[in-house]
Amino acid sequence: MQNDSDKKPDSSSEEEFEPGIGDPYRFEAPSRQPGFARVSKAMLVIGAIMSAIGVIGGLGPIVFTSADDKRQFMDLLLLAPAGVILMFAGITGWVIAGGR
Repeated sequence: MQNDSDKKPDSSSEEEFEPGIGDPYRFEAPSRQPGFARVSKAMLVIGAIMSAIGVIGGLGPIVFTSADDKRQFMDLLLLAPAGVILMFAGITGWVIAGGR
């Protein structure tokens, strides 16, 4: 009777060959990004800008201004969560589009 624990799987590095892995001169044709990827990257950048403006423009005056001036800058603080949501949507779309 044979013991199954004595059997070893045949795993040689030649069977796991993937074309181009060891070839430093491999040519990959440039491909244009699909429209969805470009839109996702734009959403990511716009969201980051909105978040930065919201945090800096909304929280900065709280420290450096008087009580009357603080109210007009609090609306800028609302840009931060909107920017984070836009950044999340942009990152998600960029990953779905292939991450290039």
